[in-house]
Amino acid sequence: MRQALKAWAAGDVDRTVRYLAEDAVYALHISEDLLPFGGETVGRANIETAFRQMRDQFDYLVFRPHNISSDGNAVRLSVEHMYRHRASGAMLTGNFRLVMQVSHGKITRCEEYHDRAMVETFMRLFGGK
Repeated sequence: MRQALKAWAAGDVDRTVRYLAEDAVYALHISEDLLPFGGETVGRANIETAFRQMRDQFDYLVFRPHNISSDGNAVRLSVEHMYRHRASGAMLTGNFRLVMQVSHGKITRCEEYHDRAMVETFMRLFGGK
C-alpha cells in the first residue's frame, strides 16, 4: 500500500494500478456531476481511466500521506494535498482521508473523503466536466 502511494505521488499511474485487485472499487465521495471520476468506480481498468482523468485535470504539486494506521485489512491515512487545476490555474489545497481495504497484497477498496462542499464549490467556480 505504501508503494502504491509512492507511485501515485510520483505521477506513475501505470505502477499505481498494479497494486489494485482486478475487481477493486474506488469511491471518490464527490459529485459525479462535477467530476467525471467522482462517485464509485469498479474494476482496475476503469479505475486506471479515472486516475488518468484526474492527472489530466490537475497538476499534483503536493501529495503527502501521513497518520497512516492499519487494523487487520483496513488502512487509514490522511493526505495533505495541493493541486493546480490545469484549465483555470486555480489551486485546490487541503487534507483528505483515505480508507483502504487490502487483501493478499492488493488494494480491494479505496474510499476517498474530501471536504465535499469545498471541492464541489471549487469545481462549480472553475469548471467540472
